[in-house]
Amino acid sequence: MVILPSVYYLLVSDSKLITKIYQQLKTSTMSISIPALHVTTKASVKGSARVFIESRKDATHPGTFDIKIDVRFDASLDDYPVLTSLIITSQMNDASGPALVTYTATTIELMNSYGKYNPTIFFTGRCRSSFQELKGCKYWVMIANNKPVGTQGTPDIVGFAITDRNGTRVAYGTGPVQSGDLDVAGVNV
Repeated sequence: MVILPSVYYLLVSDSKLITKIYQQLKTSTMSISIPALHVTTKASVKGSARVFIESRKDATHPGTFDIKIDVRFDASLDDYPVLTSLIITSQMNDASGPALVTYTATTIELMNSYGKYNPTIFFTGRCRSSFQELKGCKYWVMIANNKPVGTQGTPDIVGFAITDRNGTRVAYGTGPVQSGDLDVAGVNV
């Protein structure tokens, strides 16, 4: 861009004009967003568990969510992550409808695991709700496998979030496993 000397003087001497031009340029430029390439890593998780969160308990909700899961991905065997089952049953005080809502995964789109001593897995995909028609229902789940079942130590941790197509959070929770066991396996495990 070429700026004539007289225009340059005007721009330098008038800070309000500079600010106005900057604001117009800032709001009028078009940005390009390139989605990230998501690569699933070798991983699996299987089992069932109940998570209790004291702060999510009230007179009609026991403050728990249950997860039953069987998912895997091995690039030498599978083209895509394999979803055998993923069901989350929420009985927490964020539910606007019935005291019990079940979310069932219909796809698994991305799955990554990390860690050798307490393998942790993250995955996301599409789902449906037993309570209402959620357009664009998506889930996100994190599981940290902190100890084998029947041993003392830090309990396994499970977190989840359910959103609609607008990104509005419909349900969520993160807490320690109260009963059950989830076995996470992946790279370096």
